[in-house]
This record gives sequence, C-alpha cells and structure tokens, in this order.
Amino acid sequence: MRSRAARRPRQAPAADAPLRVLMPRGLARIAGESGIGAAIRHQRSAVRSLGHEVVTNPLRPFDVVHLNTPFPDTPLLARFAHLRRRPVLMWAHSTEDDFRDSFTGSNRLAPLFRRWIAHLYRLGDAVVTPSSYSKALISAPKYAITAPIHVLSNGVDTGYFRPDPSARQRLRDSLGLAPDAQVVVSVGMQTVRKGLLDWVEVARQMPEVTFVWFGHTDERLMTAAVVRALDGAPSNALFPGYVQPEQLREAYCGADAFCFLTQEETEGIVLWEALACGVPALVRGIPLYRDAMPDGVLTHQVAPDHPRFAQEVARTLTALLAGELEDLTEAGRRAAEEVDLSRVALMLQEIYDETGVRAHAAAAPVRGGA
Repeated sequence: MRSRAARRPRQAPAADAPLRVLMPRGLARIAGESGIGAAIRHQRSAVRSLGHEVVTNPLRPFDVVHLNTPFPDTPLLARFAHLRRRPVLMWAHSTEDDFRDSFTGSNRLAPLFRRWIAHLYRLGDAVVTPSSYSKALISAPKYAITAPIHVLSNGVDTGYFRPDPSARQRLRDSLGLAPDAQVVVSVGMQTVRKGLLDWVEVARQMPEVTFVWFGHTDERLMTAAVVRALDGAPSNALFPGYVQPEQLREAYCGADAFCFLTQEETEGIVLWEALACGVPALVRGIPLYRDAMPDGVLTHQVAPDHPRFAQEVARTLTALLAGELEDLTEAGRRAAEEVDLSRVALMLQEIYDETGVRAHAAAAPVRGGA
C-alpha cells in the first residue's frame, strides 16, 4: 500500500478551466413548450458556446447550477448545491404580475405564487432576470431579495431566426391559402394574459386576413373565457397548436405581420424571434415595450388603456399591412442582433465571474450518479 505521503495531491484546475454547469432536467421537462423552456434551451447553447459543459444529473460533479422553474424540486436542488458549496444562479422569469390571468384561479393564487417565487429567488447566490423592467418588479420590498440581481436577456439565435423571403409561399401552401393571402401570426400559450381574447376579436374585425396562433395550453388549465373565445373564433382564425422551431421560423418569415397582444411579459422571446426574422411587429404597449422600445422605434404599438383596444389594433394593423406605417424591420433586426446568443453568452460569463464561480478539481460522483 502506498503511504499517505506518497499520494499525489489533487491539482487545482486552471483559472480558465471549463466549468461544469448543472442544468437539471427534473420537473423542468414540464416547461418544455413554454417561454421558460425556450430560455433553458438558450442557456444550454450559451454555456456550450463558452466551452463549458452542461450537466443534467445533479449526482454528477458540477461547479454551478442554473435553476429556472418555480416547481417543487427547485428549492431541493438549491439546498443540495449549497450543501456541496456550489453557487446557485436563480433565474427570475416569473413575477406575480405575469402569473395573473394565466390559468383558472391564477388571480386568486397570485399573492401565494409571489411568496413562493420570492422564497425561491432568495435561495440564489445571484438572481438573473431578463429585463430591467422585471428587475424593478422583483426588487420591490415584498420580494425581499438581498442577493445581486443581474439583467440578462434570454437572447435569440439570429443565425437561425433570420429573414427568408422564400418562406412566404411555403407558409401559404402549408395553410392552403392563395399566394396573395395576407397572414398575421402570434405565438404563445392560449391564455388571457397572452392577449388571446383581444386577438380573436381583432381577427373577427378583419375577415379578409388570416390570423394564425401558434401555441398550446392544456384545456384543463384554460379559463372559461379562453374556451369561449376559441369555440367562438371566426373561420379566419387558425390554431395549429405547438410547432417545432423550424415551422415557427417559417411562420415568422412568411407572415405579413406579427401581432403580439400580451398583457404582461418579463421579456418575450417570441418578439425577439419575430424581429430577428424581419417581420413587421404590432404589440400592446405594455410598460416593458413602451419603455424599452418606444412606439415607432422597433415595433408599432397600441396603448393598453385605449377605450376601444381591439378596434384600434385592427385599424393600426390594417394600416401596417397596407404599407402606410413606417418600415421598422431593419431596426428590429439590428436590435435582435444586440441580444444574439453569442453576446448573451459573454455576459453570462461575466455573471459567473462576479458570482465567484470556479472550476473544481474532478471528484467522484455521488453514489448512484450516471
């Protein structure tokens, strides 16, 4: 047997050694079709582009953990990481405000939801949120967060989501429409918060235009108002459900306009995707968009408190489709390039550095790890 003195000490990794970033699957699988699911996929891409390794099994060695979902396994994973003395980056995608008007009973549960996510966010050694607007919300005393809060866009892959004029005909062929048909798209879960009720009403007022909503919500979670809106939607409103990124890119590139009437967002990845694809965008002028991208700069907007909101959206959208409004697509594309995943990755590395994330010497996995 070798003596204790003869054993070689474990060498510390170099300062610039690749990190092992834990992004556990767990209950996060449930969020796969949501904006949080897209954000997680973007984080994986950013981590790998930095030369770091993505680890999905918490029983394997890791140097830092990303936690994104408000599910019951999140506090367990945070405490497990702390027991192993590994930093926790907690992503604040959700707020009390954007939980409201989502599902049956969400308004009654909103204060409880806020207390729950505030508890989760306080478990982070650093909190990451996608916009200055959402940072202002979670910086309120009722969240009681003391850890540093960083703003980091969820980003967009502008190499993948890019203009493609040839998609116009393919989109119309896939929908069985005439080559000159006007098509307006939107993307999101089918909820009141995402603006579904107003969107259906706008479609009703513009029967000559085809409106296509991409996204799916389990009917058991839908509010009665959403079910009524879907059941009573006009024939020019189509609901293909959830689609893969390839189909979504075709829809953005082939559409005449992107109409996003969401009532509350912390960022809205789908808007960045649409702008990256060069489609004219009309949005509800919620505080996030009103302040970060004023009307007429990257998007055209309708004030959320307009007394005849749906009618005003229809009027503005008609003018946009007729080419009567300023073309903002080049500005939108340039703005999307500013939050390309390559740039987001560099800012993520800065957050690692500020949080003190470092590579640890390799250790044996916890028994049972795979």
